[in-house]
Amino acid sequence: MKHQLTRKTKLLQKALLMADGKVLVLKRASNSFSRPNKWDLPGGNSEWPSGVSDLKNPHELDLLREIEEETGLKVSEFWSDRHQPLYFSTYFESKRQVFSVIVIWQVNLPSALMSQVRLSQEHSEFRWVDLDRVLDELDFGFAGTSGGFIYEAVKRLT
Repeated sequence: MKHQLTRKTKLLQKALLMADGKVLVLKRASNSFSRPNKWDLPGGNSEWPSGVSDLKNPHELDLLREIEEETGLKVSEFWSDRHQPLYFSTYFESKRQVFSVIVIWQVNLPSALMSQVRLSQEHSEFRWVDLDRVLDELDFGFAGTSGGFIYEAVKRLT
């Protein structure tokens, strides 16, 4: 199933890409299925791994691929084997009977990468915003309100 692990299971991974005290945020395109024209963090729903070989930590490969697709940034060299989630939660959508796992990772980048962002068609705009002002300045929809996954992740760092 496209954009889900299985018909009933989703793994949503996002990244707080940080450089010089700022976080990279992306504005979702107007035709986005979820939260159109709202701000977001790079990342997305993991898909079932293709191929026949065994993979260690495919979630990391999937997130790094998503970041590169959406921003043009190759951040794998700034990812370590000791990376721990900044935020972890689960959500059960009773109407569709879908269980979601939501994970947000923090990745610290050198300031030189700030000028190298190249957006995909999934987003219309990007900004580097001061971490302590990001929730006040931008509309993330439900994800940026108290209890929302972006709100909770940002609050852990501010």
